[in-house]
Amino acid sequence: MRRSKFLRSALIASAICTTFGMAAPVLAQGSYPSKPIKFIVPYPPGASTDNMARAFAQELGKELKTTVVIENRPGGGTSIGALAVKGQPADGHTLFFHTGELAASKLANPGLAYVPSDFEVITPLAKTAFTLIVPTQFNIKTMDDLKAHAAKKQGELNFGTLGLGANQYSMLSRTLSQHLGVTATMIPYKGGMEGVTATMTGEIDAYYATVGLTRGQKDNNRIHVLATTGDGPNKFLPGVKSFKELGVKDMVYYSLYGVAVRADTPEPIKAVLKDVTRRVTDSDELKKVRQQISLEDFAGTTDDFKMESQKNFLMLKAAYDQETKK
Repeated sequence: MRRSKFLRSALIASAICTTFGMAAPVLAQGSYPSKPIKFIVPYPPGASTDNMARAFAQELGKELKTTVVIENRPGGGTSIGALAVKGQPADGHTLFFHTGELAASKLANPGLAYVPSDFEVITPLAKTAFTLIVPTQFNIKTMDDLKAHAAKKQGELNFGTLGLGANQYSMLSRTLSQHLGVTATMIPYKGGMEGVTATMTGEIDAYYATVGLTRGQKDNNRIHVLATTGDGPNKFLPGVKSFKELGVKDMVYYSLYGVAVRADTPEPIKAVLKDVTRRVTDSDELKKVRQQISLEDFAGTTDDFKMESQKNFLMLKAAYDQETKK
């Protein structure tokens, strides 16, 4: 008899939820978050991405009235961090610093135990263009100078990249080389400063650096900034033109940074996070931090961010397919 009453009560409660458009997970929304939140950053401490993440974590903690702890998991082209997030419960208490390297790593290593769709971006954080820097000693001031320099080397240019295989660095290098009608050879480095140093010494002909890294080298007279991959002038590098302005229209590319959760996180919790995290990323405090570390605001919606990320992925996939055909 008691069991029968219990079942009737459960059915009535279910009917009420259905009638008024409620779902059971909504009831748990008020208790979120129920513990400290981890924000997994797939880069080492001290990088501009890490600085951005820490500022975001501090402001998010204020909004949610809880502690947000940064956990650095560098390596594997962000795959180590991605696997760490996937190994946590899908309850909204683990966030992921999301970049395009997530998809690139999966392309390069299909055996990784995740697919990009395991993660859903809930808010954009920032974006940055790249710059092409060249050694001052080669006296390369224009695109024609770069092509003439390649001609002295049997039509070849050595580009520095971060890591092996198809990635945003090799993709940009091959796109520009095709425009110039030269051959690109990739020289891998472990970090951005290694690439800058190799450019300074003339070990390589060119290197794609982030705007932040380039801005930090503004007084370095051993490198010259040839162009940016932005859609137009860059506010952090006055006087430097974009490839698009120089006539290379297929060289528009931004690295995108966002905040993601496991895609199977309950919708009510994702709704809370989407609302709060967007308020944080649009706050004056985060705008100030982006300005300080030479990152641009992402002015569009989260859907716009996802569409641009997909466009970047297709460009990377085309580069990967080209690599694997060789």
